[in-house]
Amino acid sequence: MRKLFFSIGIFTLAVMFLASCSNSNQKKNANGFSVAIDINGLTPETNIVLQKRVNGDWVKLDSTTLKDGKGTITGEVKGPELYYLTIPKFNVYIPMWVENSDITVTAGINSLRNPVIKGSKAQDSYQAYMDSTKHFRDSEMQLEQDYTRARIAKQDNEMKKAESDYDHIENQRINYMVGYVMRHNSSVISPYLVMRNSFALSLGQMDSVTNSFDTTLANNEYVVLLKSRVAVLKRVAPGQHFTDFTLDDTTGKPVSLASVVKDHKYTLVDFWASWCGPCRAENPNVVAAYKKFHKKGFTVFGVSFDRDHDSWVRAIKTDGLDWTQVSDLKFWQSAAGKLYGVESIPHNVLINEQGTIIAQDLRGQALQDKLKTLLK
Repeated sequence: MRKLFFSIGIFTLAVMFLASCSNSNQKKNANGFSVAIDINGLTPETNIVLQKRVNGDWVKLDSTTLKDGKGTITGEVKGPELYYLTIPKFNVYIPMWVENSDITVTAGINSLRNPVIKGSKAQDSYQAYMDSTKHFRDSEMQLEQDYTRARIAKQDNEMKKAESDYDHIENQRINYMVGYVMRHNSSVISPYLVMRNSFALSLGQMDSVTNSFDTTLANNEYVVLLKSRVAVLKRVAPGQHFTDFTLDDTTGKPVSLASVVKDHKYTLVDFWASWCGPCRAENPNVVAAYKKFHKKGFTVFGVSFDRDHDSWVRAIKTDGLDWTQVSDLKFWQSAAGKLYGVESIPHNVLINEQGTIIAQDLRGQALQDKLKTLLK
């Protein structure tokens, strides 16, 4: 449940080259792909966009105008990859694996979110996987609703039960995904599935599945990204010496992590943001730990993923975060976040006075329990 209710994630993707995209209604593309769209019942001329997620942002690759619900987008890709057909007018995002083939997308005006996509082998594999995991997603959605109702009704026991049940389903889903990837280690969708769920995988699991991919996927975008991520996570894993960085505090003064670590027995590097609801919900726990153990040598070094300086400062004041706070105001492109492989927040790293990382992701009571053991 923590992964859903107490984390906000980022799914970092790099751009694959997309050449020769066209707005024309050409129906074939001998060397590339052709996506023929047919939406029954859509009579007004409507714009549709082919785009993808890149570093948390939408990047438009091409678009066309549907006339009587029909239109075609052509282009060429290096290999199969997940894109989105977006209809801004209806706020609809249709995920679709694009490869160099003739692809058709058929839907009705009342079933835009459930189109029939044919002509892409990668899409067929992806849809088969999604169908096989639907029961997990349905259960998680129901438990999310149960949790929300219990929270509104202030029913703590029901909230805890929903969390526990969600954790159980989540673990089943992740184990199923890992098994699927191991069995389909040459499928182009497998690296994507691992990347998409990387926030829920242990370093050991990610290392294992990444090394299991067939050599034919060596240059796959997601495999390259996963290998890079595994290398970063190994560098900042418990037992490793911390990686130093310097960012500006709220007044614009540069402060290094090393300058804080050397003056305290234990330093919690706390990655958070003012806009992150789960982070704000966790802040009282961090404040409680700080007040209880600060005089014994514990401190916090806050690293914000904010973009707006004033919002950042207001949240610090509102939440009573009385410790050093730094940020480069680069959102998910935070330099410190990249050094520590942060893909979801809240996230934290506990460092001892020798500069060794001794724990990660200590939340709620777990943080105080750990500090109580360390600072007897």
